[in-house]
Amino acid sequence: MSEENQHSKTESATDENITGTQPQTTRDINEPITHFEMMIRAGQNDPALSGQVIASFMRAEVYFLSREKVTGETKNAQPMLLQNAAGQPVIALFTDLSRIPGTYIDAAPYGVQVLGATIARSLIDTGFVINPGHPLSFEIDAEGVKTIREDFNADGTFKGTSA
Repeated sequence: MSEENQHSKTESATDENITGTQPQTTRDINEPITHFEMMIRAGQNDPALSGQVIASFMRAEVYFLSREKVTGETKNAQPMLLQNAAGQPVIALFTDLSRIPGTYIDAAPYGVQVLGATIARSLIDTGFVINPGHPLSFEIDAEGVKTIREDFNADGTFKGTSA
């Protein structure tokens, strides 16, 4: 991603406070734990809410994984790339550090926190997948990311809406 990461926050996904070595609660791991995840669940149950899900994504803080630590001085962060079923590049995004599978952490140990809008503005010819492998997930291909940039403001409002 070529956009400056002035407000990005990097956390080692292997730190004790992230990997779950603290006392565990007995919550269902498939239940939403963020507002954005609640919107994903709502959108899965009612496709008519897809615009609201994208609006929520634009305002949500999400994590991507990086092999290298990203700081405010980093000008060109390199998120971990995956391939979707069609062989197209996508970056993996996570709604919470607890959603990151261990195998991904092994490959890219740093979780970088950014706004969804930053992701949508930064990706060129690349899509994204939210929470890959988890029930609270969805994928947007590169063309869909382009559409998001064209249709939504950074604050999640629809560009066609007059104020």
